[in-house]
Amino acid sequence: MDVAIDRQQAMERRDFNYYEARAHVKSKDITSCKGNASILQQLRDQDISLKTLTISDHADQYFCCFVIGEGDDIGWLGYFIGKSKYLEKLRIFSWGEGQNTEAFIIDGIYRNRSINSLRIGTDLRGVSFRNLRPFFRKNNNRLYQLEFNFEVGLECAESIAFVLDENRCQSLESLRFEDCNLGEEGFAVIATALRTYSQLESLCFQNNNIGLTGCTALADTLRGWGASNLKTLDLDGNSIDDQGLQVLAAGVTNTKLEELYLSDNLITAVGLRSMSDYFQSESCCLKTLNVLRNDFGDEGAVALADGLMGNKSLTSLHFIPHQSGITNAGWAAFSKLLCDPSSIESTYLSNHNIGTIGEHIMKHNTPPNIRRYLDLNEHPHPAIHKILKSHSDLDMEPFFQCKLKLLPVVVDWFQSASSGMMSFQRQSLQNRELSALYKFVRGMPAFAVTSYWQQLVVNAQAKRRRIDNEMRRLEDERRRLDGERSTLDHDEEAAWVRLGGRPRSEGEGSSNFVSGVKRRRQE
Repeated sequence: MDVAIDRQQAMERRDFNYYEARAHVKSKDITSCKGNASILQQLRDQDISLKTLTISDHADQYFCCFVIGEGDDIGWLGYFIGKSKYLEKLRIFSWGEGQNTEAFIIDGIYRNRSINSLRIGTDLRGVSFRNLRPFFRKNNNRLYQLEFNFEVGLECAESIAFVLDENRCQSLESLRFEDCNLGEEGFAVIATALRTYSQLESLCFQNNNIGLTGCTALADTLRGWGASNLKTLDLDGNSIDDQGLQVLAAGVTNTKLEELYLSDNLITAVGLRSMSDYFQSESCCLKTLNVLRNDFGDEGAVALADGLMGNKSLTSLHFIPHQSGITNAGWAAFSKLLCDPSSIESTYLSNHNIGTIGEHIMKHNTPPNIRRYLDLNEHPHPAIHKILKSHSDLDMEPFFQCKLKLLPVVVDWFQSASSGMMSFQRQSLQNRELSALYKFVRGMPAFAVTSYWQQLVVNAQAKRRRIDNEMRRLEDERRRLDGERSTLDHDEEAAWVRLGGRPRSEGEGSSNFVSGVKRRRQE
């Protein structure tokens, strides 16, 4: 026992210079096992393959893990972490059993300049997060991921907020507080410190009980960002009620959010209805919405269905049906959202983007008619297929106001619908296509006859234009040939002049021309 106390007291008197002067110590002499000795050796040798390191009190089968045990000198671990040039990801789940061991590791972290991902999954045990201020200053353009996974009290939350606000780490893309139980006040100071972090792409605050105060602080920060890079916002398990969601809905309006997680909260139909303006805004980019384990009932289903009418981005709406209080009335609202059969236009304007409503895996909990519509949304031209399934007799009269201009569109529409169909389905489709075309002609006989003669006129005019163009081309060719012939006549006349003049007859001229050539060869 006295030996352990003496070792601890000796470690407390050590500083960076102590380890610097003894950097060539044998790693087996300062660790409890071969695995830990190997890790220290890799850190000391600047082994480029050691990019991820986990510090824990038990082995990790997925990551290189320094398992803290009796006999490990944590000061050396912190020293080599600080000296490493290639360590990129550090995950801390234990400081060990000794006193102030966390201070040695923290000291090593703040000296390091290569770490770009830091996860702290254990209590800081009284060490202020402000001790890491040098680390954030040195790694300001490198650190992209910061995670906390331990009970964070208000004092610790304030120290984290201070460091974030002071350093404004512009390389940070992902911030995660999971199961930290920040509470409303603790979360509010964190959210306020993020007012200059509009570059963040992912924010995760699972199980922190942020309440209305936290929602208000976060919404103010999001509004202050203006245009931001935020793609993922995870607020599962935070005691968010309808009032809190109303505040958040106003804050996310100007974001490019793609994933929003609101499971395990206190949200009802009132809160979901407040999201309608956001869902229907042109700037909405949301693709995934999770509201698992929120008892919003049929009224909530109606609020979601009404809000998503006209939405062009959402593809996944996740909830657990039997835990959401939805009955046939709620499913009917989703059915109408996916395919409103009241008219062809209503069917066309239905939602053709969503691929999942309910559970992502246990899809059998979603009614069959909903699943059929969701399947159609995964195919090309879902609107066409829904119209054909919902309207056995296509009424063409509403399109007569477009006269026959729409007829080619109708033909193309049926051709698009035939893609992906079986042969017997195509036969049925062809019959319906002929029926639709017949209705056009029968409904507008005068236009059909007039169109026939108009088309003849158009064809005749087009053919006349082609003939005129050909005649102009031939006339240009005749003028070109006349010019060539005139040039040949001139050249021939000049040649006869050099030969002494044109002969009286063609035969005589040829004979004299040949005799002259023979005489010149003999000479």
